[in-house]
Amino acid sequence: MAVVEVSIVPIGTGKTSLSPYVARVVGILEESPLQYELTAMGTIVSGDLDEILRVIRKMHESCFDAEVTRVLTQIKIDDRRDRVGTPEQKVRSVIEKLAGV
Repeated sequence: MAVVEVSIVPIGTGKTSLSPYVARVVGILEESPLQYELTAMGTIVSGDLDEILRVIRKMHESCFDAEVTRVLTQIKIDDRRDRVGTPEQKVRSVIEKLAGV
């Protein structure tokens, strides 16, 4: 199971707001079987890495339209293979260690 952070930014929209594009890419995630968490600066996706990468490609491509001819996509991948982990478990682990400090 992988945990991936993705940020997709269309360049050249002529507007400062990107929320219509964010809504479009989140809609693609909602149609997938993947778990995700939308944050202010990106989206955290968890599940099978091959499926995540397939969906990210679809999200990236969805930003291209008549006014957008360039899209910047940043991807961070945490692909741990010794055990199954979730974003919630990662956060819980840090909080538990803070409590012990």
